[in-house]
Amino acid sequence: MRWLGIDAGTVHVGLAISDAEEHIVVPLEIVPANVAFPAIRAIVLRENIQGIVVGLPLLPSGDEGYSVEVARKLGSKLEIDLKIAVYYEDETLTTEAVLSREPNINKKHKRRNDDLAATLILDQFLQKRRIDNIQIDAGDKKC
Repeated sequence: MRWLGIDAGTVHVGLAISDAEEHIVVPLEIVPANVAFPAIRAIVLRENIQGIVVGLPLLPSGDEGYSVEVARKLGSKLEIDLKIAVYYEDETLTTEAVLSREPNINKKHKRRNDDLAATLILDQFLQKRRIDNIQIDAGDKKC
């Protein structure tokens, strides 16, 4: 089953994709937030995506703020309009994890890291799935 991971932001949206066996997750691209929906729709169709994982940037307290609202709004639109299963994964500290692995990523390469954060979000979700031996069909409900 191929999955699409999403790091949703108000300016940029990072995307990552898994292989059909759910073992490998790679960064895909970064798109402007204002064109994220059509870009994601095209990817879902082109890559035969069967499930989407949207990162939830929870506050340190665990509460949901404005950024979570943005992520849930995108996830809901994707689920309704594309008729695809959407799951949510806590993305707390994914950007920090990317920067700790690649401390010079923004300075040296002059690039955004949203796609790398999406990779961590999706990989974390798939690892939990493997550990818990969770079988999710495309028609199942959200976690």
